[in-house]
Amino acid sequence: MLGALADLHKLNPMEHSIGLVKNFQLTGEAAYTELTQGIRNAVVMSVRTGEGLKTSCEVYEFTAKNLAYAAGLDASGATYETVDELSALKTATDADGDTLVLATAPTTPLVAGDYIFVQKGQDDYVHVAKVASYVSTVDPTITLAEGFEVPTGMTFPVGARIGRLMRVDIGQNVTQPDLACKVTGILPKDNTPFTILLPKVKVTRGLGISFASDNFSNMPFEMQPYEMVTTDPFYGEYGQGQAVLLAR
Repeated sequence: MLGALADLHKLNPMEHSIGLVKNFQLTGEAAYTELTQGIRNAVVMSVRTGEGLKTSCEVYEFTAKNLAYAAGLDASGATYETVDELSALKTATDADGDTLVLATAPTTPLVAGDYIFVQKGQDDYVHVAKVASYVSTVDPTITLAEGFEVPTGMTFPVGARIGRLMRVDIGQNVTQPDLACKVTGILPKDNTPFTILLPKVKVTRGLGISFASDNFSNMPFEMQPYEMVTTDPFYGEYGQGQAVLLAR
């Protein structure tokens, strides 16, 4: 589960889960600075000078929110949440058409600027478009923005699927957000939860998109835990703890 720094104790699977995750690992490779003496450079003293904490996991759900996290964007709010709802065409579309008549009105109305897809059947015969306007009448109608009309040579029959899409701009020059992370695993012996709280992390790696037919693809997330400073929300509770393990 990922969310805003201040939401560490509010993270829950219903609102903050990043979906199916496998092979989560939290590793610590401490670094030491050593003091040696004599011709053999025998170690007589060492000081721990680094924690080397890192996390990694495989993320299998390619949602807009997960893609934004993987790209180093702040997806902790509602910006990248989509309404998982489909409709269908009531009338067929012709090439160069800019109007789509829906068989049923979506529960959450579309607004100008939304992105949608129109799909024939369940294959890659798809048109992606931007909404110019939406009118909820007896026949709910979408007007497509200029430049997003159905291309010449493409037609969509009655019953073609229509759904919402979320736009994620990759490669933006933005500051990576600090996030809070909560990881819960269930121990197989007695179903006891083992929970890890990471009060302050950044997703440092993860964006990887591939299409394959021999296996399920995933995004290889890596998150770097950081030591908190006095201005961070839970410094008073956890101090300098980069990872908090809650176990029996």
